[in-house]
Amino acid sequence: MYIRKWNPSQDNPVLIDLVVNNFQVKKEVIQLILGMANEVMVVCDSNDQIVGFVSYRFRLGNMIYVDYVVLDTKHQGKGIGSQFAPVFEKHLLQQGIQMVFGSVDVENTEALKVFQRWGFEVQGQIGSNIIIQKSLSGSVSTQPNLARRSSNIRRLSSPPSLGLSM
Repeated sequence: MYIRKWNPSQDNPVLIDLVVNNFQVKKEVIQLILGMANEVMVVCDSNDQIVGFVSYRFRLGNMIYVDYVVLDTKHQGKGIGSQFAPVFEKHLLQQGIQMVFGSVDVENTEALKVFQRWGFEVQGQIGSNIIIQKSLSGSVSTQPNLARRSSNIRRLSSPPSLGLSM
């Protein structure tokens, strides 16, 4: 397994099919999420096939909101997500991100348990969404002044090459 940079024109049809075929999400919803994403990290197997991804939509200061963490159901329960989480966190820390927020549907108790094993804590509930948060530890930021910028909101571009492996 490895993680690579997102290529929207090539990857989006595969990512959309992955979500639609594995989960009860309408095609239009995932198209909208991917269209608003600041960054998507694609998880591939040893045969270069996409098996999952994580996307986040916005950044506020040193915080991000993760929209989707998706792993093909055929690959769940094999430790892939647990291998991916620290790689993702290191990548975020290098960008000056220290806090990750997300939400989990109240009925998706298995996903909530996984996020809690990864160190996320429940912060509350809005409608049918449980809000989760994780403070990232360590300081490997390559942009130490990022949090002190006068503008707390900025758009991130995809990294030129992640070169990350699990």
